[in-house]
Amino acid sequence: MVTGATGGMGRVIVRELARRGGTVIAVARSRVEFEPKNVEVMTADLSSLAEVRRLAAEFTAKHDALHLLVNNAGAHFRHRAISADGVEMHIAVNHLGGFRLTNLLRPALRAGAPARVVNVVSAAMTDTRQVKIRRRPRPVSLEPAELPDLNGERGFEPFTAYARAKLLTLMAGYHLAETVDGVTVNAVNPGLAGTKIVDDMMPTFMRPFGGLVKRSLLTPEQSAAFILRVATSPDLDGVTGRYFDRDVEARSPEISYDRALREWVWNSSLEFSEAR
Repeated sequence: MVTGATGGMGRVIVRELARRGGTVIAVARSRVEFEPKNVEVMTADLSSLAEVRRLAAEFTAKHDALHLLVNNAGAHFRHRAISADGVEMHIAVNHLGGFRLTNLLRPALRAGAPARVVNVVSAAMTDTRQVKIRRRPRPVSLEPAELPDLNGERGFEPFTAYARAKLLTLMAGYHLAETVDGVTVNAVNPGLAGTKIVDDMMPTFMRPFGGLVKRSLLTPEQSAAFILRVATSPDLDGVTGRYFDRDVEARSPEISYDRALREWVWNSSLEFSEAR
């Protein structure tokens, strides 16, 4: 299963996995066509936890096992927006949607063991000047009133919100890697590719030069290759709880190695997503 299947990298990942055989579930917000006959399209808006539950139910009704889940869906929003569940949209799309989907599909992943989960993150989260997660004295849910800074209620900065959501996904993935058997969980930063998300992030004064800027970046095919390596390489059989910067294993931000904080991120995300 590949989420964000209609984006530049997503389409490449779906196409390459299909070429290698097996059934590929391409998750998109709306119905689209893929040329390979072994691609099955399922629709869902991952910013909605109800849609995520429907997607998981649709998959498990048709398939007994899942061997690979690539949480590739991501989005950047120029202005602060709130999801149907009352969550700032960067967290809703870039973290909670994939987090909830992974948890709902854990039985299918265990049935498909050895299985892999690949979380697509971003180098943006490595800028600790921008990304701050404050430890609280006790676990709290991701309720907007309780986590105003995570939910972007004060001093909202789009890039910071995007980066923080990716860091939450990384940390939750580390926690899952330590607690699930038969399933490896890794994260990869595929580098900055010339995709639509770059258009969304580009400052207004640079938009006239957008085409030139994107030509200087990685192609979707180049970035997708890094994700596919983590998803399929035999060299990574049994490797879990790691972060890859393109094709090199690297250290993630130091805050991500705080086990107590990782557990807080996991429990808070779980509490919120299961309450919806």
